[in-house]
Amino acid sequence: MRARAWTSVREAMADSADVRGGESGLHRSLPWLAAEEGRVSRDQYYLRVGGALASCYPLPHTAAHRTYATWEIVCGAPVEELVQHTAQPRRASAEAELAHVRALLPARATDTLAVVTPGCLFPGVTLSPRTSAHSLDALVDGVEAQAGDLGLPVVQFGNLREDDTAERTLHQVLRARGYSAVTVGADAVLDTSAYADLEAYFSGFRAHRRKVLRKERRLFEGERATVRVHGPEGLTEELAALQLARYRRYGHRTDARAVEDRFTRAATIPGLKVLRADTEETSPSAGSPTSSPLGFVAFYEDHGTRRILTRLGAFREGKAAYFNIAYYELIAHATRVGGMRIHYGDSTYEAKTLRGCGLTRLTSYFRATDPSLHRAIARAGRLRTALEELRLRRAVSERGSSLDA
Repeated sequence: MRARAWTSVREAMADSADVRGGESGLHRSLPWLAAEEGRVSRDQYYLRVGGALASCYPLPHTAAHRTYATWEIVCGAPVEELVQHTAQPRRASAEAELAHVRALLPARATDTLAVVTPGCLFPGVTLSPRTSAHSLDALVDGVEAQAGDLGLPVVQFGNLREDDTAERTLHQVLRARGYSAVTVGADAVLDTSAYADLEAYFSGFRAHRRKVLRKERRLFEGERATVRVHGPEGLTEELAALQLARYRRYGHRTDARAVEDRFTRAATIPGLKVLRADTEETSPSAGSPTSSPLGFVAFYEDHGTRRILTRLGAFREGKAAYFNIAYYELIAHATRVGGMRIHYGDSTYEAKTLRGCGLTRLTSYFRATDPSLHRAIARAGRLRTALEELRLRRAVSERGSSLDA
């Protein structure tokens, strides 16, 4: 059994009657993958064995998109941030180890073929319960052969989870082939199926936490914002400006054209909703009230898997806009739809677990053809894993949340 390769997901799925991306979720559907083509990498390759489809993106070390770059993941800014948030004396040893692995692992050696699903925290392989270990082994063979043809010394399978049987099988296949496992964080997920409405959500917390959450709610209500849920037409120019400001505030190197491109791509995927809050402001020059966005969150309703996948969002500072728009208003919407799990993504675990989210661990796997390069990546990966696991344990223990193994 050999993997077949295409450079367009439309060709791959049209030729493959047994590949049905929607079974794995909206994020593995033709519209999602097609919308992402050309964003993280100039080229892309889709490899199939049986019902398993891998989406592969060549990422030279010079690539502008750094999210899935091997060096960035194991040695770059995410690891640096973890080190900075580590208490002494552990921090001093982590700083020394990071300096050491950076000396061992030059970025120029880490050109990578990344198997990922851009734009979300799910793996880059379409799986179903019928996918066998034999098919997955053959698929990994195909990915490694494609990397060799492209002259890429590193293969990465990103963001594997352990919350379904097929993904656990892929974990086993990669470990058996000598891939190095690296914990890269967790997806914060809030299951709203237990709540009839927002008040039921608030009532599920202990008295002290409930008081804090409702105080945030009152701050927002004092703004007298109008909250509406739109379709793709809700991604307006004023929201693009708000999104650009947020990216720049957090140090992302981007511009207005890039944000416009993200909005345009997002709008082509079915199920996009835009929850936005607007306030009325009156200026002396205008003479009449004008609407101004307090914030927004764009997300997909994937009814097949009962998921809400958050995608874009930006908020004005103050008045608890972030927590009310991204959490309380979105939770209220999810309870109206019924039985949805909201995927909030990684980072800021304390804020998310404090608001009821559980954490699903994310593991990325790396393998280099050169043994010494592989050992260097593995060592760097062990540092990130240790720091990530420390952060996850802290979030779980301090906030009484759960962590999916």
